[in-house]
Amino acid sequence: MKASHKRKIESGKEFDYLFPKAEGKEIMLKWDANVWDTLDEIPRIVYETLNDTKKLAKNLKADTLNETCKNIWDFVYHHIQYQHDEEGTEQLRRPSRSWMDRVRGVDCDCYTVFISSILTNLNIPHTYRIAKYKHKTYYQHIYPIVPTTNGSYITIDCVVDKYDYEEPFTQKHDTPMNLSYLNGTD
Repeated sequence: MKASHKRKIESGKEFDYLFPKAEGKEIMLKWDANVWDTLDEIPRIVYETLNDTKKLAKNLKADTLNETCKNIWDFVYHHIQYQHDEEGTEQLRRPSRSWMDRVRGVDCDCYTVFISSILTNLNIPHTYRIAKYKHKTYYQHIYPIVPTTNGSYITIDCVVDKYDYEEPFTQKHDTPMNLSYLNGTD
């Protein structure tokens, strides 16, 4: 799935101080990777780079879960351009690199890392959803969903143009992001 159009994003320069400076390097993680490799890497990147969104997360927290999720969606949607990765290439960015590349754009898995990092910093449980669309035999898209107390969930998909909207899919696979609090040593 791809965004329907290139959008006019806000500058965001007033938020630069919230992010550590990205190095701008590219590191090969795996040759001939697949969607399951991507799903394995996303939580690792989130945990290793939580500091990237720590300050931002505090600014986006609201009084309710829905308001907080809406703040996250609004921030990402209005400040980070969508750009599909080149065919045959899968790039995963840490949040500070997504922020650095925000004008050029990032794709759905980079959005997912960014959003998951904020949710994790706020101790908000969430799940990664991958989806297939329209007669495709492979998963085409990933985005976070946040379970609610009423058994439903909030969709935080910044590829689509509407908050808490989920493009109808033909198949899905959900992977919970495990939140852990570690205190002290063994």
